[in-house]
Amino acid sequence: MDDAPLYGHGTLVDTPSESAKILLVDDRPDKLVALTAVLSELGQEIICANSGKEALRLVLSHDFAVILLDVSMPVMDGYEAASLIRKRRKSEDTPIIFITAMSATDNHASKGYSLGAVDYIYAPVIPDILRAKVAVFVDLFNKGRAIRRQSEALRQAAEQRADRLEDRLESLLNRLNVGIFRCTLGGQVISANPAFLRIYGINPAVDPKTLSMSQFYLDEGERRQLNERLKRDGRVQEWHVHHRCLDGTRIWCSISNTLLTDGDGTFYIDGLIEDITVRKQAEAALIAKAEELARSNAELEEFAYVASHDLQEPLRMISSYASLLNERYASSIDERGRGFLGQMVESSKRMQDLIRDILSFSRIGKEATSTHVACDEVLDRVLFNLDAAIQESQVEIRRAPLPTLLGDGVLIAQIFQNLIGNAIKFRRAGVAPVITIAAQQEGAWWWLSVEDNGIGIPAECTERVFEVFQRLHTRSEYSGTGIGLAICRKAVRHHGGDIRVESVLGEGSIFRFSLPSGAIQSSVGVPAQTRMEVS
Repeated sequence: MDDAPLYGHGTLVDTPSESAKILLVDDRPDKLVALTAVLSELGQEIICANSGKEALRLVLSHDFAVILLDVSMPVMDGYEAASLIRKRRKSEDTPIIFITAMSATDNHASKGYSLGAVDYIYAPVIPDILRAKVAVFVDLFNKGRAIRRQSEALRQAAEQRADRLEDRLESLLNRLNVGIFRCTLGGQVISANPAFLRIYGINPAVDPKTLSMSQFYLDEGERRQLNERLKRDGRVQEWHVHHRCLDGTRIWCSISNTLLTDGDGTFYIDGLIEDITVRKQAEAALIAKAEELARSNAELEEFAYVASHDLQEPLRMISSYASLLNERYASSIDERGRGFLGQMVESSKRMQDLIRDILSFSRIGKEATSTHVACDEVLDRVLFNLDAAIQESQVEIRRAPLPTLLGDGVLIAQIFQNLIGNAIKFRRAGVAPVITIAAQQEGAWWWLSVEDNGIGIPAECTERVFEVFQRLHTRSEYSGTGIGLAICRKAVRHHGGDIRVESVLGEGSIFRFSLPSGAIQSSVGVPAQTRMEVS
């Protein structure tokens, strides 16, 4: 009998390490012995109870993988015991298997299932079937326990990680001198980090709870205004305000506040505060520099305009008198002298062209207007102005319909004139020159293009050509002032657009520039290649 199980008082029959617990409930010791013998092979901890009342006491102190409950017991039968077991939170989900000698045709099975039983075993019990069924619930219990333990381990690890991250964040914010505080709606500080105290020049030994946000505001109305917005929106980001430190020093602060509430409905404010005095000073200095630069640029443009305008008259005099000398006294001047006069006239002409371009460059944006511009009509005028050069060079002009858009007609004409003039000037010898003008809409912008089959531009020079006085060729090769493309870029930028060039040396170039479409409806919708006109 030393190996026989003991019954009553929840006696343990087997206690393997990390085993699941199985509860056997029956008022007959012989049946408990038999069931224990069958289930002991599972290697789990078996606890026996000889009554429903004893079983109820045990489920309060143990977590069972499964309960095997005899239906026919005195005082409290299995159904009543099962009903009470299900009513207790600790055991409400514990699987219950009823064991009964009653006929399988009776209504007892349906009653057991209605009380939450997971299975019904009829006597005589077949050991292999009983072990197999109980083993399933033991396995589920062990897996569930493992999952719960893993979940708990993960939860603890997550909490530890969160604590570490919180510590690191607080340390980082302290190093960045970002103050963290919590206060009431009335401004009474509840808590604050060391950086908060440093920002306002407060001794670290001071208890933050003795402080009020009101004492830092130069104007209490600003704090009330901030709170009103906070109540309305629930959050305020980067509110810039002047604050006063304890020593009277004034600083610029950026405040980000969030309105929160605790369980009892009390509102409080969680906030971040940063001293942005240096940033504000830098912004003020930058604005002052920008204004100074704008004044300098305006003065420089005005000087260029006035100087260029005043230089034109003496240049005209020099050119006129040189021409008169050449006409009236040519017979009295030797060939070398006539050469000097010719150079004087040519130099005067180049200087006049340069002054004209400088004036055009300096005037861009000064008298500009924004109207509905029919680009086809603008192009007609430009081609008319360039007709002599077009005829002389035998240039073929191919043009697609152009849009009507919002812009400055004079500046747009100047862009076309300079680009088409350059395309004529930089044509290839021995190749019939072709210039193509087209347009394509991309969203709110029109991209207009002037394409040629001329000499092209080296890849490394496609940005430099838009700078003032930049020339890729000598004056003896090609005439010009080096300002034409700079004028184009300034005129395009005045419209908010961009200009760029794609070129293959020895094959040609395509200049593209963008202009805003505005609210103008254009008929340009058919692809350029299908509507191209040739003149």
